[in-house]
Amino acid sequence: MASTAAAKKIWFITGASSGLGLNMALSALRAGHRVIGTGRNIEKASSEHPEFATLGGEWLQLDVAQPNAEQAIQQLVAKEEQKLGKDKDSAHWVVVNNAGNTLLGAVEDMSEGQMQEYLQTNLFGFIRVWKALLPTLRRNRTGTLISISSIWGFVPKSEHMLYGAAKATTEYLTESYATLLAPSGIRTMIIEPGGFRTPFAGNNSKADGGISEDYKPLIQAWVDIVNAASKDPTLVNGDPIKFGDRVVDAVEGRGLFDSIWAEQDRTKALRVQLGSDSYSLFEQRLSDLQKGFVRMAEVAKSTDV
Repeated sequence: MASTAAAKKIWFITGASSGLGLNMALSALRAGHRVIGTGRNIEKASSEHPEFATLGGEWLQLDVAQPNAEQAIQQLVAKEEQKLGKDKDSAHWVVVNNAGNTLLGAVEDMSEGQMQEYLQTNLFGFIRVWKALLPTLRRNRTGTLISISSIWGFVPKSEHMLYGAAKATTEYLTESYATLLAPSGIRTMIIEPGGFRTPFAGNNSKADGGISEDYKPLIQAWVDIVNAASKDPTLVNGDPIKFGDRVVDAVEGRGLFDSIWAEQDRTKALRVQLGSDSYSLFEQRLSDLQKGFVRMAEVAKSTDV
């Protein structure tokens, strides 16, 4: 950990204009790193968050939902690598896939167009960032890959199933990449936040077909909770400033993460639950899976030749 912790890093954070993305960016800047933050409206972001530029952050106008996003990132990276010249030791990129939003409802109540549009940001956007940046990380033989997921990427939540499905898919892809990238000196992390006091709850969309009558009691109750949280962030306990600091700690391998990284198999993604609610939900899901696993022991063996 000593070499990567000492190097000044270049953080590339999608969706850095608000919420958890902004707090990660500010924490990284305060730690002395360079940060390139993306947003769909950087003029608005710059006006609302002048502290980002004051600390040295740089904005990049980018919509990861657009197919040309990959090319725009590649052009940026080429310019940055050219500035670094032949000294590749300092080119430690921290790639943070964070851009996204939630979609409430059951998939049968969503039009195909709505689902396709949603996945362009929340799944294909992830992949575009990887395709644009991973060749550089592999060439430099160093780097950190971070996927901002959600506890709902591991714990099923029927009330926003496509959101959870997209997060689960990115988690699986991230874990797969961990095995491929470890020989190149690249570490991989999946961050699974619980509820944090950010505008995220208010940045939601709902199934364009409404709610099927049979599902209304469950889904409408969750919609009401999300709407309430969007008006009163104190309904959840997560501190976004501490979130940003913990992610930087994880990248630097400092504080609580010193011993965690020492025991981590680098061919596997490090899963990081942030928020006591996230940790509790994760624990319950593990318990449920373990119970099912034990019950299936004889069934599994019963199909052998």
